Parts: sequence; C-alpha cells; structure tokens
Amino acid sequence: MAQSAATPGAMASGTAVATPAAAGEDNVFTVRGLAVDVTANSALAARKLALLDGQRRALEQILRRITLRSDHATLPKPGDRAIAQLVVAVQVSEEKTSSVRYLASLTVRFNRAAIRNLLRGAGFSFSETRAKPILILPVFEKGAALSLFEDTNIWRQAWARLDLSSDSLLPLLLPKGDLQDVTTIAAQAALAGSDEQLRAIAQRYGVDTVLVSHAILSIDLAAGGIPQVQVNMLRFTPRGKSTEVLDYGVKVAEDLESAMDRLAQRVAMDQLEQWKRRTKLSFDADTSLSAQVPLSRLADWLLIRQSLNASAMVRSIKLQSISRQAAQVIIDYLGDTDSLVISLAQRDLQLSLVEGFWVLRLSGQGAAKAK
Repeated sequence: MAQSAATPGAMASGTAVATPAAAGEDNVFTVRGLAVDVTANSALAARKLALLDGQRRALEQILRRITLRSDHATLPKPGDRAIAQLVVAVQVSEEKTSSVRYLASLTVRFNRAAIRNLLRGAGFSFSETRAKPILILPVFEKGAALSLFEDTNIWRQAWARLDLSSDSLLPLLLPKGDLQDVTTIAAQAALAGSDEQLRAIAQRYGVDTVLVSHAILSIDLAAGGIPQVQVNMLRFTPRGKSTEVLDYGVKVAEDLESAMDRLAQRVAMDQLEQWKRRTKLSFDADTSLSAQVPLSRLADWLLIRQSLNASAMVRSIKLQSISRQAAQVIIDYLGDTDSLVISLAQRDLQLSLVEGFWVLRLSGQGAAKAK
C-alpha cells in the first residue's frame, strides 16, 4: 500500500489544493518509481537517509528534464534542507526493511514556482512544455534496399535499444513492428509521404506527428571506402510536411551496431534539445495578446479555458467579454508568440492571425471533445 511521507518541504509549501495550472503540469515536476536502497546503523536511520537521497536524485532528474543538455554539468546542487523546501510531497511504496537496510520506491513531486525560482536565480533557461507523443519510423537504406519493420533493419534495432522515457518533454514512441504495423505502412510509403498510410499508423498509436528517421548507409570512396551513415528526418503533421537534412552522420570502423546506437542517441537527444529551445520560457518582460475565441456553445469556452490554464507558458487569462458566438480574452504569457503557438498546440488549441487579429480555437482532440 502506498504511503504519503510528510517532509519539511511538503509542510512548508502546502500540498492540498491543485489549481488549474498545477493540474496541467503534465507531471513535468514529478518523478515516479525512483528506487532507493540504503544500509545504515538501523532501519530508521536507513529510511531517513533513503528519503534524503531520493529527493536529491529526483531533483537532479527534474532539473535535467527541463534544461538544456549543455547546462547539465553546472546545474544547481542545493543542500538537503534547501531541497526539502522545493518538495511538495513524497509518496512511498514497496517498502522493505531489515534491521539495517531500507528499500522502497518513491514518487517525489516538486513545487513548480520553487523550481522556477531556483533556475532563474542561477541564470538557467528552461522549458516546461511537454509535447504530444511523436511516433518514430526508422527507415534504413542500404544500396537499393529499404527496410522498416524487417529484421534486417539495424537502424530500428538501435532505436529500440534507446531508453525512450515517457517522462521526457518530447515523448518519442517506437511502433511495435507487429503484423498490423507491417500491413499498415512500408518503408517506401513512409519515405514517399503516403497520406493514407501515415494517417493510419498515426491513428493506431494516437499521435498527430510522425517522424520518419531515414538512415542511409553508403561507402565513402574519397575516404578510402569507409562506410558512413547519413540521417534525414521527414516530419508529417496535420498541418503539413517538412524535411530536415541533418548535418551529421557517422563513419563506421568495425562495429556498425555501436555506431548506429550512438547515432540514434544523438538524433533523439538533438530533437529534444530543439524542442526545449523552441519552447523555453522567458521572464524578461510581460507579454500579452488579445484573442477572439469563436464559440458554438458554452462547453467550448470551458474546454478552452481549461487548456489555457494547463499550458506552462500561460501566466494568466482574463475574460473581457463573452456571448453565445464568441469570447474575447487577454492572455499573459512567458516567452515569444511563436513559442506560445507551439505550446498551445500541445493542448489542442490553435492560435493564429486572421486578418491581423489573433483567433483562438479548439483543434484536434479538443475539437472532438467539444462535439
């Protein structure tokens, strides 16, 4: 049975009421399933040390989750007492004890405002916007042969060995590769951008965006016949298609599997870094915009308000007027307008300029819920 372990930080911060904004944090500030295993002079002492160690490691995970990789080596390392003030609650489960040993699984939830203050005070930029899951289709090309779900696809095998964390700000999904996948889309159709087949595979995994990661193995004759791999990324969304020709590849010496592993890791991490840069928060100036919200019924406004409150970039919303046909709102936000548009899209909200005026409406799954 799970237990709630009160901490000084939890008592100081207060945990009880989830505001609309807090409810929409998408677990960005929560670490789950953190295993602790500590031995000390007694089980009580071991438990105390385990909770401190767990909170310390959980904070490190949160800070690394929302900051750029280039900043990870210099992130703040507050002491245990300071960390306790950042913690909202600790949940303990799967406890096992002996006379001197303590094992458990922890869920640690942090206070968003406190984490923001910690990073802002230390001068770090960060993002809190969690993207909708993206489906990765790793296509491997060698000579004239293309593979996707075939056993010969070493590029897909490299992606399968990655730790694609569901807690990431950019969740990446790898298809199962079962019979249904095989009959839904093939490598040629993925590269050609077949609307019908891409839509079908996206529907199966409940995603809006499909990212085709195209790895091409070739022989570099100029470098003495050394095999090398180049990667291109083709992105398919309901709003259109785009291609990224990535400015890196890898030269293969003897171990092709290790080379592909390194390349897959690099591609995945770079996609995450790009996302963080595109959605980073800015506290330098107050920014706001006024938007018209077309309505077909009151339930539309309730859904839109809930989604706005759940966006990490929205500081506050003010309803100026509302009728049966439309509402007018002022949105205060953190960052630039392009970042706001991207952030709101993750909440099924479409913010666009129409004849010089901002219009906000439900899209995707949000529009489907309204119906």
